[in-house]
Amino acid sequence: MALIDENAQQCLYYAVAGFMGFVCGAYCQQEMSIRQLFGMIRSDPYVFHQRKKLYPILSTFRTDHEARLWRRSTCISDKIRNCLIFSMYDTISSLLFDKKPPIYTPDLLDLIKYGLPSAENLYVHKDYIVSQDLRTNAPKWICEHLKGNFSRLTSTDSEGDSLHLRYNDVFVLSCGGTRHCKAFQREIWRKLEQHVGRMTEKYGSVYAYTGPMYLPTRVPGEEWSLEYQIVDWIPLPVPSHYFKVLILDPKLPDTTPYMEGYIIENKNNTTDSNCELHKHLCDIAEIERHAGLRFFDGMQSVVRFEKEKCKSD
Repeated sequence: MALIDENAQQCLYYAVAGFMGFVCGAYCQQEMSIRQLFGMIRSDPYVFHQRKKLYPILSTFRTDHEARLWRRSTCISDKIRNCLIFSMYDTISSLLFDKKPPIYTPDLLDLIKYGLPSAENLYVHKDYIVSQDLRTNAPKWICEHLKGNFSRLTSTDSEGDSLHLRYNDVFVLSCGGTRHCKAFQREIWRKLEQHVGRMTEKYGSVYAYTGPMYLPTRVPGEEWSLEYQIVDWIPLPVPSHYFKVLILDPKLPDTTPYMEGYIIENKNNTTDSNCELHKHLCDIAEIERHAGLRFFDGMQSVVRFEKEKCKSD
């Protein structure tokens, strides 16, 4: 009888040890998977955009993925996991796997903190990300994170030689020439860029989204129409307007992010010198409706639209 009890006790010990080993293995596997996922989120915009759908797939045990990703977790267990298990994973990976040459990619947590307006045909550059519209052969939007002492080159000459390099690469060259991007050569656009610079210097961090809009126009007595240009014998629409959405992310205490939206017509205008910038302010919902984008999806915090704040600045 005593021998049977001893054997049963040993079997119980083995079962408990096996179960604990399974739990520890599953837990370590989850943390290593989360570590790999966080690395992909920081470098791949598609993974960043779909990250919340991936969390349940990789998680056996409950944890606050978003708080850990953005380093906002106050839980001691999360901090221990980040320091202990992540460090152990990095050490094992460096010992068992061949080291790959480092490839520089921007940190998407810093570049697109407030999410993507859309997720089609994304291209990540050193300090901005762009979504290309294959139908119009032009970008749908470009996102930049501006910091500190920001200044931007602007130009009012007809050739646009001094336009900012990003606009040359993304908008001007994609649209076929500066003659089709008249908005960037206007005085009101220069005022807008100066406003962006002032807000960046004041708050330290501004996320800027810029893109084209295609709205039909109507001449009295005629039907509604949209202007097209011929590029390589292919008719492509010419943007009627350009929008700029600013998410001001203050680093000051007791402040919250807020949003501003602007729409500027893509045409030459000699009355810009007398035009005030706040007259081009618009509701973000209007830009979303006309451009087919969503600027609120994936945001960490509430962003409000404050027209009077910009007017007072």
